[in-house]
Amino acid sequence: MKKTTLIVNCFIFAFTAYLFAADKVDNDKQNELSGMQEQAREYRSEGLKLQELGDLENALKSYQKAIEADPTYPDAYNDLGIIYEAYDMPDRAEESYLQVIKIDPCFLGAYSNLALFYESKRDLANAAYYWKRRVELGDENDPWTFKAQQRIEDIQLSLSPDPGKQMRKSDIVDLMREVTNDKFSSRLSSQDLAAKKIKEAKINYGKKDYPKAITGALDAQYLDSSNKEAEDFVEKQIQAKARAR
Repeated sequence: MKKTTLIVNCFIFAFTAYLFAADKVDNDKQNELSGMQEQAREYRSEGLKLQELGDLENALKSYQKAIEADPTYPDAYNDLGIIYEAYDMPDRAEESYLQVIKIDPCFLGAYSNLALFYESKRDLANAAYYWKRRVELGDENDPWTFKAQQRIEDIQLSLSPDPGKQMRKSDIVDLMREVTNDKFSSRLSSQDLAAKKIKEAKINYGKKDYPKAITGALDAQYLDSSNKEAEDFVEKQIQAKARAR
């Protein structure tokens, strides 16, 4: 009886020890994973600073390190796509953006970047698809949702059997290339470009070219999110459009 009790107690002790060890291994793995994710975010932060300084080569290395540390980090893939575009490496840029939405199907910035990417390649069908996805997933009060909808309408107009079709299509592509290139500008340059965009938006508004005015203001907001003038202009236009419905 005593022997049986001892065996049972030993079994219980051994099983408890096993559970404790297994739990410790799980905790160790979790801590290791958490540490790698934290490291990835530090690398990405470093990359963003380097990118702002115009040091794209080292920014690229930082984003790559971030992905090595955490292969499921969508933000780093998105940043990497932008750098690849700057280096005129379209295949890698496209692959990076697609990887973002594979990891996180609700990562809105990747849809905008893919749409801009395809517009720069004159692939308006794919551009329209990703703008549409951006609209479907975005908040209706988000200025970028409005911008995406406007881009869809512009693309549809450019593809319509209209006498000014080719010129309109060229205007859209040139504008998108300009916006895409703006993504690689330094902070100071982005602020200057934003100021220029909002000035143009006001001129177009005075000419009653409202679609072009709101598009310019949204571009300004994209280039410099701290530009209060652009934010106020966009907000007023969205409210005006909402009242007109």
